This record gives sequence, structure tokens and C-alpha cells, in this order.
Amino acid sequence: MDSRFTAEALIQLVHRYYPAGVHRDDPSHSSTEEHQRLEALRQAAVQDVTSWEAFLQRIRDELPGCRVWDYPTIRYDPAREARVAQPNSSLATPEVKEVKEVVLLVSILAPVHCLYASQHRYTDSRRGESTVFYSPLPSEYQAYEAKVDQLVEAFFSSVRLPNEVLFTPVPDLQVGNTGLGQAKLIDCLFTDHRW
Repeated sequence: MDSRFTAEALIQLVHRYYPAGVHRDDPSHSSTEEHQRLEALRQAAVQDVTSWEAFLQRIRDELPGCRVWDYPTIRYDPAREARVAQPNSSLATPEVKEVKEVVLLVSILAPVHCLYASQHRYTDSRRGESTVFYSPLPSEYQAYEAKVDQLVEAFFSSVRLPNEVLFTPVPDLQVGNTGLGQAKLIDCLFTDHRW
């Protein structure tokens, strides 16, 4: 693996964007250099959607029949998120009681991404139980996973991070809804809200 994307290198990187030992509810959090750096980068990404929209269209072109949803993670976290629902599972209807998606997260902090699978069950058109799967994904997701991974690597020249890097603890940071001591690199680079 490229030395820029080892767990140790990425831990150093995320410390540039999250203040160590400071909870986001602490009044001093928003005035820290790290938080201001993260917010400036995130706000710039919110404004610059041209390449992301072109990428989403590329997924739609390459995976006809799949619903591609641009989930607005970037408004709150340092990642863009695309949810690719398998054909015939894109809407909760009386006929469709389950939605299966491959979820792509692309970080704005480094040229890295992660993929996971999400399965939702619906009751009376309301999303209920959700299950998240990390690599290796169940077989019914693997063709979509491979295609999305190929597309994101080609389009953004990003590197997919393995589980051992994604789930490396970063105990001195608080990110999103994690508590101090609970953050992992996946939370810091992408989002703690994975469903």
C-alpha cells in the first residue's frame, strides 16, 4: 500500500482536521485551527459539485436499472456519498419490502474511498431494520461493488482502504456522534453515520 495511506499516515492527516481531546460540544471546538481548516475544505467541496455530478452520471450509465442517490453527507462530514440501489429494490412499495445498496464514501481529506453494503427492510413503506456489511461483501452485492470500485478508482484516482485501516482507533479524537475514545479512521475520513 502507498505509504500515504497507511493507518499511521492517515492518523497524522486527520489530526490536521480534528482537535485532539476536544469534544465538538466544547465552546472552544469551533474556534480551533483544525475545525476551521476542516470547515473551509468541506464548504469548498459543497460548492464544487461538477466532477461529483459527472461521476454519478457515469455510475448511472454503467449500471442501468440501479437507482443512484447522492446522499448529502458532505454537508456535515468530510466525504461525498453515493448509494447505489440494486435493480428492483430502489423504492419501498407493496412489492418491494427490501432495499439492497452498495454505498460509496469518497473522502475530501485524502484521495481514498470505502465501500460497504446496506440492506434495509420496510414495513408499511417506512424504513425499519438496517444491516451494514463491510468487506468481504455478501455475494449478491459483489458485482455492483466491483463496478463502483472500478469507476471511482478510474474517475478520481482514489485508493480503497482495507478494513484494518478503516477501523483503526483514533482515541484522542471526537467525531460526529462518537464519544472521545471511540473514533476510528472511517469516522474521521468519511462519516460516523453509516446505515
